[in-house]
Amino acid sequence: MRRRLCLGLLCLTLAACGRKADIIITGGMVWTGLSTGTPQKGSVALADGKILAIGADSPVGRYAGPKTQLILADGGLVLPGFTDGHTHFIDGGFQLASVSLRDAATPQELVRRLKEYAKTLKPGEWITGGDWDHTLWRGQPLPRHEWIDSVTPANPVFVSRVDGHEALANAAAMRAAAVTKDTPTPSGGEILRDARTGREDGRADRHFQRPRARPHRPRHSRAVAGPA
Repeated sequence: MRRRLCLGLLCLTLAACGRKADIIITGGMVWTGLSTGTPQKGSVALADGKILAIGADSPVGRYAGPKTQLILADGGLVLPGFTDGHTHFIDGGFQLASVSLRDAATPQELVRRLKEYAKTLKPGEWITGGDWDHTLWRGQPLPRHEWIDSVTPANPVFVSRVDGHEALANAAAMRAAAVTKDTPTPSGGEILRDARTGREDGRADRHFQRPRARPHRPRHSRAVAGPA
């Protein structure tokens, strides 16, 4: 009875709205996801998987049509769909204390930032973090250790791609990890190599990034020495 009554009231406003909702959720406490404000009583109209309207029951009822599915929330909390934006707190904290490469728009800018950051460190201190994104660069070339060796000769570098699944190491880092042309591919990962020479090009994929050894952690660094 209650369902029919609610649907009848909503359908009274059928002519007031052009596009009709596939679903209307009504009778709930609606929270839009904004950081301000609290959940409010109201309704949500949806069509083609998208929100058409949010508000009081009467205005949202204008989106009701003969094929609209009515869902009674019975005072429950109605939330939007969420996109997970989680943080790895330890890695995230070290990232804030290290060099930021996330918005380096060219390979030259990546090299420049590493060069300038290395000047703030003592010899032997690691440079980690980074979050570089090669999709920002013209032609999307992947970085190689030769790009950064000359500007970081005294500091091992192991900077991750923005997705955390690939990293770039300089020659100093590969020496510290004892990575050579003959180093076998680790389980669950890959040491990427030059197709012509077979030598490591400085990039590592997936579980290669798990540390084999952790030297003393210097200021502004997280030591990640090599393959698992």
